Amino acid sequence: MWDDSLKENGQCWKRFCAPFRSVQKGSMMLVTTRCPNVTEGVRTMEHVIVEGLKDGVFWNFFKLCVFRSEGSDNDPELEGIGRRILPKLKGSPLAAKTLGRMLSMDLQASHWNSILESELWELKQKETEILPALRLSYMYLPFYLKQCFAFCAMYPKDYKFEKTCLAEIWAAEGFVEPQDIGSQYFEDLVARSFFQKVNGGYVIHDLLHDMAQKVSEHDCFILRNKTDFDKVPQNVRHLYVLHNIDFDESNLLSLCNYTKLRTLICNNILRSRLLFVMDHWCTKLTRMRVFCCPAISELPYSIGNWKHLRYLEITGRCMLKRIPSTFCWLYNMQILYAKKCTVLGNLPGDFGKLTSLQKFEYATSYQPQVFAPLKLCRCLAPKMV
Repeated sequence: MWDDSLKENGQCWKRFCAPFRSVQKGSMMLVTTRCPNVTEGVRTMEHVIVEGLKDGVFWNFFKLCVFRSEGSDNDPELEGIGRRILPKLKGSPLAAKTLGRMLSMDLQASHWNSILESELWELKQKETEILPALRLSYMYLPFYLKQCFAFCAMYPKDYKFEKTCLAEIWAAEGFVEPQDIGSQYFEDLVARSFFQKVNGGYVIHDLLHDMAQKVSEHDCFILRNKTDFDKVPQNVRHLYVLHNIDFDESNLLSLCNYTKLRTLICNNILRSRLLFVMDHWCTKLTRMRVFCCPAISELPYSIGNWKHLRYLEITGRCMLKRIPSTFCWLYNMQILYAKKCTVLGNLPGDFGKLTSLQKFEYATSYQPQVFAPLKLCRCLAPKMV
């Protein structure tokens, strides 16, 4: 748990606990946290401090992360440097795994010594701050991986990533070209423990997510509640709007002030007035490259202003009544997903002019239909549904 769980004078926590009031005798709840105020706010007994791994076990784990072996036949010079790095990791398995994978990418003593002697180890850290080891792991990433990973700060914690989808979005943002390179970059980040595989998807550890937000604090932002609209960085480029019934039309229209926006992901907001709001966004936010929105029955005529748009996804189930003719002005469009939308009526006659389009998926009786780019260019007729 993080300290925002105690907001509203603890009412948020009380609402969470309400369903668990009537339970069998002997039931208990185990809470883990890095925040001392959470400990004091929710505990009903003396807390237990979880220490790091003991030296012997920790050293064997660290060697396994670096050398893929716990054996003693590793480079003795590197082992010596590794033993001097080890106390700086404070017994943290995450720090050992992340930094260890990074060290394994370059088995030169000079590289290892530069890590050992980094000034980041000397920075004073609060108990809940990011470990220096994680910062170093990020600093020593190649630039192209830094860019891709930092972008993920716009997604909320515990978000489940899918490799192909994220690679498509990276390509739309211009971080990678072509898209299959993005898939390779994703695998590189997995190999370095920046992503962890969980139940068929991938997640970012909370501490690594904190680090991503720290290094991209002026570029990426998440809107969780109304007060966040006053905290959006003026030059923000990537924005994620979480579902909140308190968001109103004026809140969402205020995003028109952030004209450098390239990414806008909206989760279940203002379905009844989304067309009106989106019309204003299309007029003001002309640098947009990636846009994801919930169910919408039609796209505004002004969408033709989004000349740089490359990725459009409609996530909800709906009937897409109309795709305006101006949509065919989006010559950079690469991906169009409306997997839960039935497309009614005719597609625009000039739809085949979208020569950059790689994927177009929509539902017919909620069965996804997929068109490859060549099929679109050669076979798409004006009356095709």
